[in-house]
Amino acid sequence: MQIVITDDRFGWNDEEEKALAGLGASLVVASWNSEDELITACSGADALLVNQARITGRVIQGLKKCRVISRYGIGYDNVDIKAAEAKGIWVTNVRGYCTEEVAEHALGMLLSCVRRIPVKDHAVRAGRWNIKAPIRRMSGRTLGIMGFGATGRAFWEKVQGFGFSRILIDDHHGGALIAASAGNGEACFAPFDELIRESDFISLHIPLREETRHIINRESIGRMKDGVILINTSRGPVIDEEALADALASGKIGAAGLDVFEKEPLPESSALLGLENVILTDHSAYYSEEAVSVLKTMTALNAREVLEGRTPKNPVNRPKLVSGI
Repeated sequence: MQIVITDDRFGWNDEEEKALAGLGASLVVASWNSEDELITACSGADALLVNQARITGRVIQGLKKCRVISRYGIGYDNVDIKAAEAKGIWVTNVRGYCTEEVAEHALGMLLSCVRRIPVKDHAVRAGRWNIKAPIRRMSGRTLGIMGFGATGRAFWEKVQGFGFSRILIDDHHGGALIAASAGNGEACFAPFDELIRESDFISLHIPLREETRHIINRESIGRMKDGVILINTSRGPVIDEEALADALASGKIGAAGLDVFEKEPLPESSALLGLENVILTDHSAYYSEEAVSVLKTMTALNAREVLEGRTPKNPVNRPKLVSGI
């Protein structure tokens, strides 16, 4: 039995080996530079542990006996779910492992943008003092949270003490949760149009789907308040980066904090790199030593469950050809 790690992002496999002990499987880290090479590396696998590699329909068609594709992380937009279902392959993910980390990262970015901390840091290092940068207090203003899954809720809980006059939340299943646990600010479920029109600060916690791709675009930015601050720790393609860069350059968006991008790593040609009013981090909002340990363990255990003939606890599909389904 062979389990292939398609792309080793971390550099060690201790947790995976421990979680798979006694299964009688060999753990192999793939080496590849093209889709064709990835297909060759994965063809004989019984299970794939996938980080950021794109598991396309072609890759899936090349799998001879794979039973499960286990994703390191919450999102799974880099896996062709329909192709996996058609071939009888489970796809799993790891939910909630970095909820606190992402919420903390989003909050850190919001505070840094509001207080212009990177701008002032760079100025002081360059020998400047009494730096004039427009700063307005957060209390008494409106926060918008797009997406009210685990990370959106964790972010909402962390901002309760900041004195927002309103907290607007756009999420199709969040209304009951908000009503049950309102905090210091007036929290209310609001449609997307109202949220982007009324919010002084917007934090994105939404999955990447067809309906959310480029949901932040020139048209929606145009309906935002002048000087709005935008935070994205969800998925890069939910924002049209060209439109965002133009809005940052013009001041329509006062500042942004971005941990995710349409293309990763961020290309050297990106206009975002030349802008002072944007904070950029390397898709690392998920990271803490504790979160990574949980992630690696759970990714391996998800695969183990399927290989031992059990239904996985964290499925994202219902494969058509698996017996008992």
